[in-house]
Order: sequence, then C-alpha cells, then structure tokens
Amino acid sequence: MAALRYFFSLLMVPISLITAGFSLIAYMAGQTNPNESIFITFIGLAMPVILTINLLILIYWIIKKKWWIIIPIAAILLNSGYLASIFQVTISSSKLPDGKIPIRIASYNAGKFKSWEHFETQYYISEFLKNDKANIICFQEYRENTKINADTLSRLLNCPHHAIAYLPGSTTLGTGIFSKYPILQFGKIPLASQTNDAMWVDIQTGETRIRIISCHLQTTNFSKKRRLLDDPVLQNADIQQVEDVVTDISQELAQNFKIRATQAQIVRQVIDTTRIPTIVCGDFNDTPSSYTYQYIKGDLKDSFKTRGNGYAYTFRGIHHLLRIDFILYSKEFKCTDYYSPKKEWSDHNPVISEFYLK
Repeated sequence: MAALRYFFSLLMVPISLITAGFSLIAYMAGQTNPNESIFITFIGLAMPVILTINLLILIYWIIKKKWWIIIPIAAILLNSGYLASIFQVTISSSKLPDGKIPIRIASYNAGKFKSWEHFETQYYISEFLKNDKANIICFQEYRENTKINADTLSRLLNCPHHAIAYLPGSTTLGTGIFSKYPILQFGKIPLASQTNDAMWVDIQTGETRIRIISCHLQTTNFSKKRRLLDDPVLQNADIQQVEDVVTDISQELAQNFKIRATQAQIVRQVIDTTRIPTIVCGDFNDTPSSYTYQYIKGDLKDSFKTRGNGYAYTFRGIHHLLRIDFILYSKEFKCTDYYSPKKEWSDHNPVISEFYLK
C-alpha cells in the first residue's frame, strides 16, 4: 500500500505540470484568433474543467504539504481574470447621485419572443422591463408579427423611441433598440450573415450624446448538435457513426468560432471609431475566456465584474454553465447596478445594468 501511495504521489507531479500547461493554453485563448489556432480556442472553451482539475490538485498538495502546491496556485492565479468574470462578490453599494440621469439598460436575446414552451412572450417581457424601469432596451432575436409590431411594443415598454435593423431579406426579424430618450441616429453593422446582426444608435441623454451598440454574433448551435448525441438511434450505432457525429459537431463549432472572431473585429472597428461615451451589449455566443469577448471588450469594462454578485450565467441551456450575454461600457460611465434574473421566456436570461455619466 505504501508503494502504491508513493507511485501515485510521483504520478501527481506530471499530472500537475500537464494540467498547468493546459491552463496556460486556455489563458492564451483570449488572445489567439481562432483562425490562427483552433486548438487553443477549444482548450479555452474547456477552461471551467481545467480550473476545476487544478483546484482538486491544489487540495491534494495541501493535504500532502508539498511545495508542488505552487503549480496549481500559479495556474489558477494566471486565470484569475476568467474566474472574476464568472463569479463576483460586491459588498459596497453604489447609488445614483443627485442630479444624474439614470441610464438603465437591458440586453435580452428574446428568442424571437417564443418561449421553450412555444407561447408568445412580448407581454410578459414588456411588463417586466417596464416595471424594472429600464429606459434603454436592446433585443437580439427580435421578431414582429401582425399583432405586435415595433410601434405596439414601444407602447408596451413605455419607450417611445425605437430603431430596428432587420436581417437581410426579412421585414420581421432582426435587432431592435427601444429608448425613453430620443434616438438621434442609427445604423447597421454589417456582419455578412443571414442570421446574425449588429447595430448602433446614438441617444441623447440630457446634454450628452451616447452610443449604444447591440450585437448578436454567430450562433454556436451546440445545443442543437448535442441533441444528435442523445438520439436513441445513435446510442445503438457503431463507433464510426458516433465518430462521424462528433467530427461534424467539432467542425461546425470550429467554423463558428472563426466567424465570430471576424465579426468581433468588425464590431471593434465601430467601437474604435466612436468618439462619444459607448455601451456595448448583446449575445456574443462566446464565453469570457474567448477571443471574441476579449477582442470586443478591449479597454471597456464589464458591468458584471464591476457590480455583479455571485455566480453568473446567462444561457439557460447546458446546465447553466455559460455567460455569453454582456454589457460593456467605456470609461465615461459609472456602473451602479448589474443583475441577470432567471426568466423562462427565452433560452437566455436578460442582462440589466444601470449607469450614469461621470
């Protein structure tokens, strides 16, 4: 038994080093374009698993009281930025100062206003956002129908101003921004996609003009593809059939990572050429460890990291593991609130933050 324990202890050394190596690669995912290395991108996607293994290794070396403890500690500290992007503890309160105009913005992938149970959600969503006193609302996967068009939704939201960017070839689907403050100008951000889009609006708040950018980047389709693996027919299939399905999923994920990276660069060009206070929000379809998030974020701040509390996820599928919806903001703003309530009206939760101009 003693020999077995000794052998296991020796084995833990290379395991610690290998896991730390994967931690370094995962850290590099945020700085590496998927078009340059899709392998690094996939390792970045596994960040939660890698850090969990590092934590278990850390506990092991603490129990053993060995100096190898520094390896998992270094690996975890290297990715502390990622940990801060999914878990926060905010103790101090921050309130809107007297005389400041509140900018309470909601970003919501509304899933075409169809719930998983296939009932219409416009009334539920508009009532919630109106009661929450959101005064700027960005909808991704926006959809109109004969009963509720943009004007009707404006009245329901109590937001008299709106701008809609429809998808190519559609008069009902796209991205919509609704505002209590006047919209001075708006434009589409061309992503060269039939299913995903982005737009910007300039809004007058008091004496200051601000820009809001709303994005819905390339969809991963992972949930849809994963259902193929759960198909009872596949459960009884041979190894080759299973490999073919896994290969198909991997190839589509890889392609979508690359598309989002290009879209992120397009959005970032708009941010870099904007000379007024800016808020960027939307469904990035990528996690905080990704190149897409890091490239768009750049020097912007993440409202969750500023005012969030607890563990954060915004996508309701895949066991609540993914935060892929964000509100980022430039240095001219002060963030006073963040929350992402659990709502059953879409496969995403809304993300809500409040700001004022400094």
